[in-house]
Amino acid sequence: MKNWINLVSLIDFIAVGILLSTIAMNALRRVESCVKAYRINSLLLSLLILATAFSVGDAHLYIAGILTLLSKAIIIPIFLVRTIRQMKVTHEVQPHISNGLSLLISGIMVSIVYASLSEGIFVTGFSKNVLQISVAVIMIGLFIMITRKKAITQVIGLLVMENGLFLAGFALTFGMPTIIELGILFDMLMVVLILGIFAIQIKKVFASSNLDKLTTLKG
Repeated sequence: MKNWINLVSLIDFIAVGILLSTIAMNALRRVESCVKAYRINSLLLSLLILATAFSVGDAHLYIAGILTLLSKAIIIPIFLVRTIRQMKVTHEVQPHISNGLSLLISGIMVSIVYASLSEGIFVTGFSKNVLQISVAVIMIGLFIMITRKKAITQVIGLLVMENGLFLAGFALTFGMPTIIELGILFDMLMVVLILGIFAIQIKKVFASSNLDKLTTLKG
């Protein structure tokens, strides 16, 4: 029983770290810092899955944790950093609204999520906090996508949303089947690759990675 309580506490602690690293992206001024925050976010997600796998001895969860670590915490961040360097433009995040206001709105969204899911919905038996945090991460990831001008930071917002969805799936189903997880991870790698190329092409055509430049295409 004590080991189970310790596991719940550990998972809650890691989940809070995932939420804090997501919120912190709204305070960062450079794109490279956002990539580092995403790397930490993904690393914590993989640690959460691996900690659960170690506790319950589930080989499927070990596979999910290792795949998450390799793809989200290593491969994708490396590709993002290389894309940023290839674009050779200012590395400022350039949000539509100030960082302070972004942090305030993120805090409000977290409060709304906790108020809306105060009763808790969970299947794994761990903690309702995991589901609440996953929903908050999804909302903040969407918020990052909406409030950032550069294509690469919007890609990071999309990846954060995907981390939140992955965490929600884990909280509700105790991990999806391996074949589905492999398919999702492969799809995300392809999406990042395509969007990275898309961002580079925008920079080449408009001499900027700011998506507001696309308004010049209006007839």
